[in-house]
Amino acid sequence: MKVAIGGIHHETNTFNVKRTELESFKSGLMASHEAIVSQLQNTGTVMGGFIGAASKYGLELIPTFYAQAGYDTGMVTQEAFDFLEDKLLTALSGAHADGILLHLHGAMVTEKCNDPEADVLKKARESVGDKIPIVLVHDLHGNVSDSWLEYADVIIGYKTAPHTDEFERGVEGGKVMMQMLRGLVKPTMALRKPRILIGGGLMTVVDQPLAMVKPPMHKLMTLARKMEQENRIVNVTVAGGFGHADVPRAGMGIVVTTNNDQELAEATATRLADLAWNLREDFLPSKVLISVEAGMKDALASAEQPVIMADEGDNVAGGGPGDGTHLLNALKEANWPDATLIIRDAAAVHETLKAGIGSEVKLQVGGKSGEIHGKPVELKGIVKTLSDGTYTEPRQKTIVNMGNTSVLRCGKTDLVLTERTPLQTNSGPFQSVGIDPVQKRIVVVKSAHAFRSDFERFAKLILEIDTPGVTTPNVSRFNYRNLTHPIYPIDSM
Repeated sequence: MKVAIGGIHHETNTFNVKRTELESFKSGLMASHEAIVSQLQNTGTVMGGFIGAASKYGLELIPTFYAQAGYDTGMVTQEAFDFLEDKLLTALSGAHADGILLHLHGAMVTEKCNDPEADVLKKARESVGDKIPIVLVHDLHGNVSDSWLEYADVIIGYKTAPHTDEFERGVEGGKVMMQMLRGLVKPTMALRKPRILIGGGLMTVVDQPLAMVKPPMHKLMTLARKMEQENRIVNVTVAGGFGHADVPRAGMGIVVTTNNDQELAEATATRLADLAWNLREDFLPSKVLISVEAGMKDALASAEQPVIMADEGDNVAGGGPGDGTHLLNALKEANWPDATLIIRDAAAVHETLKAGIGSEVKLQVGGKSGEIHGKPVELKGIVKTLSDGTYTEPRQKTIVNMGNTSVLRCGKTDLVLTERTPLQTNSGPFQSVGIDPVQKRIVVVKSAHAFRSDFERFAKLILEIDTPGVTTPNVSRFNYRNLTHPIYPIDSM
């Protein structure tokens, strides 16, 4: 049984005006054929899961093409997408496989297409015909559309946020593919789209949320997992959606796949959708966010450390530029306490490189990407560390390159300046330049919820800060032009 694997991965924030060019994918991850295996085997990624499943279930693996953007999250240029899609589809067509496993993020948007995942699935289906099964694995933040069900046989979404189950979902995709090829499963799917638009950071799904009542997405996912215990149910996916993509399909999506039981799929999806609607008010940002001023006051007053302050408006994984200065300025106004944070500012890094370790520099830091993320902050500091910014991501075991990186000591605050902003899902970026977050009083992360997978191990207090920015969970602050209405909480319902 020959199974082809491949995909294109990009979470597009349409409110980020900076376009994502092809170069971002080249500097992120772009691999063809056996290079996919050599780079992603034994990693905690979906593709790593596909590779692991092939060995586990006796599938002959045919790696085709995979691309994932680096640090840019604005709308993908059409030129870049056309290039990537052609690479993937050409490789899939030439694989002559018995089945196809695809990893597509689910929230990509290009300059000319508001549902690129549907376009890839449609063209893949046209290329291989109706008899070749296609299994799609996508991110929990995917904006699922009806077209996906038309062209894919099975749709599987992540079940955690932070995303700690990517490998497991890849393995699950391989298992379902094996079952289909052996005639053990004949998938039937149903989709429900509760009219709920959710901002990033409001979809946490962890087993033991720190200082939180069980979040609404946790309640939905708990029921989904329970439903999957039914023998006739193959998979239950609850996609929170990506509220920072201004497209008609944006919003929550629930997909239930059964083994040849359409009625059960429809009823199960409806039951979950009804629960989601009943929980809609629990997804409001006012339930979890606090202001910059209140957050800094609470952080400084905490008797225990470290305190994690999540910069919700500048979440780099969701489209934030990484140079927001609202919390940087708050630290300055607090006379530079024992804290650490990361700011992307290539010009500032260049100045520290010229000055050298031990030198005092005066800089205008951050705030270069638009006033919504704050103005540049004038500061003085001592250059403490210089680095090439390369390290190994501790969980997925992939290589991260932040570009030239420096650490500036301002009072007791260690300010990490980078050319590119790393995903701050764990302490890796800090550890790579000699900073142990466990020993700091305050740690600022430009992350919505992904940081929880690591930082909850040692955090004494987590504060989710309502900073302005293109990733604010408060979707009511954005001017949407393409949404399908009505949708909560944009519209009164």
